[in-house]
Amino acid sequence: GARKGRAGARSELLQEREPVVVHDMTYPIQTSKWYRIVPESVDFAQVGSSHIPRVPKLGHGLERVLFSPGVHCLQDPHSGVYNFDPYIRNITQPADFDYDKLTPYITSSKDKTLMSYARRSKRQFVGSTSSMTHVLSHLYFVISAGKNPDISSMSMAFADMPSRFTRGMRYPASIALRYHDGVYGIDADKSFDVQDSILSILGKSLEKLLSSTPSEFEMYKKENSWKVKDIPEENYHYVEFDDFVLRSQLDCRDDRLPRKTFDLKTRGSLAVRMDLQNYEVSKGYQIISMKGRLQSFEREYYDMIRSAFLKYNFQTRIGNMDGIFVAYHNTARMFGFQYIPRKEMDRVLFGNEYTGNKAFKAVLILLSKLLRTVTELYPEQDIRVSFDSASSERQQMDIWVEVLNDEAEAAAMLQYPENGFTRAKPAAKKAPPKASASTDPFATTADPLENNGVLGESAAED
Repeated sequence: GARKGRAGARSELLQEREPVVVHDMTYPIQTSKWYRIVPESVDFAQVGSSHIPRVPKLGHGLERVLFSPGVHCLQDPHSGVYNFDPYIRNITQPADFDYDKLTPYITSSKDKTLMSYARRSKRQFVGSTSSMTHVLSHLYFVISAGKNPDISSMSMAFADMPSRFTRGMRYPASIALRYHDGVYGIDADKSFDVQDSILSILGKSLEKLLSSTPSEFEMYKKENSWKVKDIPEENYHYVEFDDFVLRSQLDCRDDRLPRKTFDLKTRGSLAVRMDLQNYEVSKGYQIISMKGRLQSFEREYYDMIRSAFLKYNFQTRIGNMDGIFVAYHNTARMFGFQYIPRKEMDRVLFGNEYTGNKAFKAVLILLSKLLRTVTELYPEQDIRVSFDSASSERQQMDIWVEVLNDEAEAAAMLQYPENGFTRAKPAAKKAPPKASASTDPFATTADPLENNGVLGESAAED
């Protein structure tokens, strides 16, 4: 009798917590805080005409990399023979490149085409890959209970290295919802971004380099930029999902790939990423081997898994892209190239493609529900929303909501110096003990990216 009574009480409790399916366009107010997310019930639908035919292709013979797994050195380390056009070895510095001749970046809230698609289909939110992937990463950390990526394929040199996502990936993410005529544009919150990093700046010119012929690229150098008469239109892929209309920039294509398009990623070397302000000094750091803990392509791949793979994966899914083409460099010269299909990233991050699809849809549906809740509390206003998944292992997340007042913020920022920060003078610190010459700074399980992990998150991306 007691057992039956407990079973009856449990049944009543489950009925009270009966979850509500949240996957359509209507979200009725519920007294229960429990919701069931059904990723399979929602799918992506392309919006507008395809821009794929006008997307550029790789130049300099680099298309061979797409169909041959692994890293391909620009110059063979044994014989010195170039595997690709030597023109791309030395990198044009920002002072010599005319960035004004490139297509300017348009935020989601100012993209008239994106906004018109949302109004036409009665969607409430619009966003781009660059403004949403960091927030989506935090939501993934929560629903996966802080699951680490799989680094078991790395060599024994990384057996005692950390496997969790870097601190830069786990830092809180913030977005700005810009309201206009019934639609909220999701922009990345740039309130405290003082200036673009060298990797962000170089990413734009290197993408142009990799998808142009030498003669075409020469025209974008400042000495010849007067010859560029027309700035080409950007190529986008627009897609609808749940209450979103999303935009992804299409960098490059090859019609032989299953999904035809892929993303271009220019990856600065370890030394550059760890000290962006002094990147000139870090140009001496070379990638000289395939395997190893330092100065190797394997190290760059390992860091990319922990600091960028999740965002790259979400970007390829929004744009329905086949994978990413990575160019490894140290801001002065190019070292090699690698094509990483989306399936490879799925295996490392989720275990398989099926789980990756479900996880991505789940975080989008969850974000849609969260943003609808926020905009119902503060309707028809510009809002800043910040996400912190520091408690992701307990499947908890902290969210801060703030109504934006651009005029007040602009006045407040006038109080700050040019670098954007006012800080008290730090107290003097004792000098750390001097390490012996034989000490390997990477020989322990301490995370070498923890101190400056945020510096590794710079890329030109949409």
